[in-house]
Amino acid sequence: MKKNKIYVLVLLLTVEFFTLSSAYAAFCSLRDPVSAIQILYQGDYQYRSMVATVTEQDRLAVKDKLPFTIHQSEVSKHTLYVLYKDGKHAGFLQARSEWAKWGLVEIAWGINIDRSLKSFYFQRCRSPECNDTVVQSINKQVHNKNIEELKLLLSTDGEALSETGERAFSTSPVLALLVLRSALKTLAITDISWEKDIKKLESS
Repeated sequence: MKKNKIYVLVLLLTVEFFTLSSAYAAFCSLRDPVSAIQILYQGDYQYRSMVATVTEQDRLAVKDKLPFTIHQSEVSKHTLYVLYKDGKHAGFLQARSEWAKWGLVEIAWGINIDRSLKSFYFQRCRSPECNDTVVQSINKQVHNKNIEELKLLLSTDGEALSETGERAFSTSPVLALLVLRSALKTLAITDISWEKDIKKLESS
């Protein structure tokens, strides 16, 4: 009987692991890059994709930059979209998935050339707070902020908003916390996993 219980527990954990891995693999990407460009950049842009393998070493490197890191199931191949306007590098697009109490949240991110944030929108979010008004409000606070500036909006351990963050996001603090943590992971992993590719872009 005890062996059967252990077997069932191991089976359930295995199923949960592969479900999480499949969810991240399925959702940690832009569903429609062209639509994302229109929403986040609103102009005539071209794009190309750069695929990188996010490694366990990359995951640990994120932990060196932030008080938290990406999920272990994200150690796999991911895509960064490079935008061009009039033949010149004009920014990046990337998507991230985050687990929340209301389910999986997919966020599409626009990133400036200097790797500060441009803006974001929700590809998928079941929370009633995920509306245009809240998105605009959060975007206003994170626009053009880099990693160090965003970290000031979080507590030292990254588990809550700082006093500055609480003042900035008084109307939707729970959702803002999720978005901020996602923003920081997005910027950190972009710098780490696509470092060589970005250096080539900057030198060309």
